Amino acid sequence: MKIQVSELEATVVAGVEKLGYTGEEARIIADVLLYAQLRGNNQGISKIATGGVPKADAVAPFRVVTETKCGALLSGGHSMVASVRAADKAVDLARTHGVGVVASNNTRTSSGSIGYFARRIADAGYIALVTVANGGWAAVAPFGSAEPKLGTNPLAYAFPYDGGAVVFDTATAAAAYYGVVEAMLKGEPLPEGVGLNALGEPTTNAAEVLGTGDGEAVGGALTTFAGHKGFGLSLLVQLLGSAFALAGFPGGHEEDGAGTFVLAIDPGLLAGTDEYLTRSRELIDSIRSAKPIAGQRVSLPGERGDAIAAEAERTGEIEIADAIWNELVRFVS
Repeated sequence: MKIQVSELEATVVAGVEKLGYTGEEARIIADVLLYAQLRGNNQGISKIATGGVPKADAVAPFRVVTETKCGALLSGGHSMVASVRAADKAVDLARTHGVGVVASNNTRTSSGSIGYFARRIADAGYIALVTVANGGWAAVAPFGSAEPKLGTNPLAYAFPYDGGAVVFDTATAAAAYYGVVEAMLKGEPLPEGVGLNALGEPTTNAAEVLGTGDGEAVGGALTTFAGHKGFGLSLLVQLLGSAFALAGFPGGHEEDGAGTFVLAIDPGLLAGTDEYLTRSRELIDSIRSAKPIAGQRVSLPGERGDAIAAEAERTGEIEIADAIWNELVRFVS
């Protein structure tokens, strides 16, 4: 159905506030969810009514654990709020030292569309890498197994260039968990090769993957994208967001919660900002000049979502699946 963007924004804020968030924290969480929804990303409003945004009283207090010359370790807070603070801290450090490395632990996911945080860094003029390991929550099987041992473990990067930014954001699972949730709500099948049922057999039935467990537990498992290649990237995310961030992982240190890794780099650190901007623009122009396959076009990461968001802003309305919108409205009512 078509929903007015103004109504969507008001309803999302009401849902976040119903979960107990106020002030700046409520604004950040709503902004992250709307960023995703307005770009057609499955990390949006379906999280509010399904436990993807935990109640405020279930979140540990935010604190700064330690700071070093070009790094900081944060702890607690809602994952989206902590990630914004980590991104801003990384930029501050990079502004002074050329590089800012920040991690956070003891948060509860979902962190939402982490391209939001990478873009925030790029908008400040810095190169970004953001990864989130999902703590003790397991939904994804390592390559060669059907047993969940990993989170969906998303990663994002952003590179500013003269005229914009390249923003890439993906789960290292073959599908994001909330992509599976949305498929179940819509009654749609999953793509082949994405899900496994409780017996370890391939399935396109989202309900068989999710099972009947409490909260965000899964009854089956998701696979990693591109087989062993996605598994390798998922493990990278897990190491940065658990061992490096002193956060938990499935089967170990789960009391330390989920972990986020944020890296901000001054693009002029090695060759100067002007030279970087010139060369990055030349590279972007070269990519755009690639001859497209018939019926297709060459798009940079993030451009499709930006176009959807721009159209929603232009028209003042957005298409949202009936089941997802009605679920949010029932929750808020």
